[in-house]
Amino acid sequence: MKKLKNPGILHGLLLTACAAALTVGLMTETAKAPEMSPPALTATPPVSIGAAEQKAKVASGCEVIQTMAFTRCGHSVTRRVLAPEALTGADFAASQDYYNLWQLESFSPERLEMRREIPLFCPIHTVVGVNEAGDVVLTRNMYGDGMAVVRDTGRTLDSFDADTREALLPGIGFDTEEQAEAWLREH
Repeated sequence: MKKLKNPGILHGLLLTACAAALTVGLMTETAKAPEMSPPALTATPPVSIGAAEQKAKVASGCEVIQTMAFTRCGHSVTRRVLAPEALTGADFAASQDYYNLWQLESFSPERLEMRREIPLFCPIHTVVGVNEAGDVVLTRNMYGDGMAVVRDTGRTLDSFDADTREALLPGIGFDTEEQAEAWLREH
């Protein structure tokens, strides 16, 4: 198997393709704010790994399947990558330590499956939120685990009523930037 010179580009392209596919499937016609509270979260049960799996070692070329579950919108993105060579020969405990932000759900020499709950909106959403200075901004999840400001709206938090200010602090997600802008015009 030929190694990629820059696997980060492939990861970015895959994440963008997943986000585009989700966008097409979730487009709506009206600009209305979603529920103000995030969906209820369920705890992921701990994985029960048998004795055979605990003794297994990660093989060279092992496939890593990572599912990022975005709790603010309920969407998830799954990516498939190869385990780094540094992980070759690692057992379950060492693999769990290496991927300490993830919950390993399945472990074998040829395949690691893991999940991570991220308390943000996924990359398909535009989010109306507030920056540290109190400015109302449009943001997007450009990194998978962090929001980036798309643009400043020219408004401040104190220009909204108390209930809307409370909703803006964690951010309000929309399917498109146009829907977010329409919501801002209405408020």
